[in-house]
Amino acid sequence: MKSDESTTDGSKTVFHKLALPNNIFKFIFGEVYKRKVFFNYEKRLRLQSPPEKEVEATSWKYLVRDTYHSTPTRPIKTTEQTNLMSSGKPDEPNQLPETSSTHPFLIYISEPEDEELGNDVMQSSKNEHRSQSLEIDIKALEIDIKEMMIKSRRPPFPCCIYRVSPVLRDVNKKAYTPRTVSIGPLHHNNKNLKGMQAVKFQYLEQFLKRATKTAMLNELPHWGDPMGFVTSLDTDLQIGKHFSCLERFLGLLKSTEGDIWNSYAEDDLNHITLEELLKIILVDSAFIIELFLRFHFDPSRLTPFEIASIRMDLLLIENQVPFFVLENLYKEAFGSYPNIYPNILELSCEFFEPYNDQKMQIQTMKHFTDLLRTFHLPITTDGENGSNGGTPENDSKNREPDDSNEHLKSATQLYAAGVQFNVSSSKCTLDISFSKPKLEIPCMHIYDDTEVIFRNVMALEIYHYPNKTLICDYVLLMDYLINTSEDAELLVEKKIITSRLGSNHQVASLFNRLGRNIVKGINDKKLKGLVQALNAYYDTPWHTTKATFWLKYFSTPLKAASTTAASLLLLLALIQTVLTGIAL
Repeated sequence: MKSDESTTDGSKTVFHKLALPNNIFKFIFGEVYKRKVFFNYEKRLRLQSPPEKEVEATSWKYLVRDTYHSTPTRPIKTTEQTNLMSSGKPDEPNQLPETSSTHPFLIYISEPEDEELGNDVMQSSKNEHRSQSLEIDIKALEIDIKEMMIKSRRPPFPCCIYRVSPVLRDVNKKAYTPRTVSIGPLHHNNKNLKGMQAVKFQYLEQFLKRATKTAMLNELPHWGDPMGFVTSLDTDLQIGKHFSCLERFLGLLKSTEGDIWNSYAEDDLNHITLEELLKIILVDSAFIIELFLRFHFDPSRLTPFEIASIRMDLLLIENQVPFFVLENLYKEAFGSYPNIYPNILELSCEFFEPYNDQKMQIQTMKHFTDLLRTFHLPITTDGENGSNGGTPENDSKNREPDDSNEHLKSATQLYAAGVQFNVSSSKCTLDISFSKPKLEIPCMHIYDDTEVIFRNVMALEIYHYPNKTLICDYVLLMDYLINTSEDAELLVEKKIITSRLGSNHQVASLFNRLGRNIVKGINDKKLKGLVQALNAYYDTPWHTTKATFWLKYFSTPLKAASTTAASLLLLLALIQTVLTGIAL
């Protein structure tokens, strides 16, 4: 082995020339790797160091050059090898010369004169790179956290329209899907409802004509019959296609676009843009307003089937527009003439009047599903509804912890224990009372659409009124009472339930389905107390014994007559026996 001394970049460097055969190539590469001067180290060091400091930081050099073009005893360097040594930069690993069985390799290994200095430079480069990476990561993380906090802020106008989760939908998928008309963005792309799009645009045109004619009333003081002028939709009066009010309505929606967007759950609007949403809201809102006005001024233009089918679709929780949009558009179009146009709240209650058994005077609502829920709530002391028109209901004063929930006995079991079922004269669904031994329940009318109504109101309570699930509690109470067709038959017999479903078994199945996948246990303080009182009455042995005796001997007139006759005969026989004993 021979050694030469040379100077590179002002430092003393010792080069070792090794003439090696190809069969020990792997061994040499392994030794070079152990000394940390091979290809991967140079590449890693270059990545860790800033580009402008690469030459200074890289004091370790490795040199692997081309084969020599002469015999092994007298090597001659190529031009490429000479250029490499003068530049002091190694080739990349993928630029290594190909090996040959007839040519050995010449490997130059450059070692620094001061090894500790090289280690310090390398460690300093690593620390600097790590510091820069850490600084970048922290800044990026800070930005991400701030964005997440901003997105998680509750919007000023809370969400009130929801898409039902699969847990609820899987029990009855049809209960949440419109069948005739889509309202709002959630079912806008339903292919089965595309036929109504043309009808909605026709209603939009008539709504704009009506609004334009109403605005012209100030310009026509000589018009004798303003009602006839406004309601005569077939009279064009040179309105044509230039609906001047359309721009005002679009501007009105644009001014409340944030509240409209926030009325829907964020994930439900990923498929549309804000402009598309405003277009949908305008068309659907105009359709609803024109529908209500036709129903009020000229109901003969609508068939009973159309009214029933559209009315049911307008009650679905996924098929809603925010009510404040209807209020704003209606006020902008017709608010100046209250002597002609009733309030939009009055029109809404008029259209949904079949569900308003208590004849409530509604003051506010979020949408029509919320209106339907309000119809079933108790009337407050001022005669108005008790619906919350603001943020989601979080009032827990009427709610108790779930740890004391009890399962109520069925109707037939309670009846066997002496509980007397009576129909209440109250029109409020929730007005249920128990005064020993009488249990009074308002009459419930069950139709084909009863399940749809209850499911959508219950879904609204689960999402928007989680601490005031009054309708859910009522349904759960009825599910407790009705387990079998015999339970349903008892309540039908007592006129607590009137059904058009066809059989008592269908009534029992209805309430058993409604009770699935909803809140576990009754939360309302009043209804929970009623359940506990009924269970306590049932657990008293004397009540059960007395009721059993009554049911066995006096439950029907025939049984009562037979029992009375047998008692009289027994009494006469006893008297005769006593008199006979005295005579003897």
